[in-house]
Amino acid sequence: MSAKVTGIATIRVDGQEFPTERGATLDPGGVTRNTKMAGRRVFFNEEPVPPTIEATVLHTEDLDLIDIGRITNATVLFECDNGQDYVLTGAFTTATGQLNSGEGQVRLNMAARTCERL
Repeated sequence: MSAKVTGIATIRVDGQEFPTERGATLDPGGVTRNTKMAGRRVFFNEEPVPPTIEATVLHTEDLDLIDIGRITNATVLFECDNGQDYVLTGAFTTATGQLNSGEGQVRLNMAARTCERL
């Protein structure tokens, strides 16, 4: 028996598909646990970590570079080609989109309030 491994992700921001190159990453967020030691006893505390997306998208005539930097409170679908899909709510860009004109690429960096598997 074999199972399909994710190779391609499709990213949709408020319904608009962003042409995404291979290598997009999704961190669903949650908590980071920090180790604390007291003598020989081990403890931890937790810090919240927001969901994030990092991707390279192609700068097509349908993709406005300035609009990318203005994205706030968006709903983002991160669709994996192995059948697993994730929805991020309250999403926003964390950096301006920098255009690499030699490659026709824009860096997309986003964070969100929540991430859920569909």
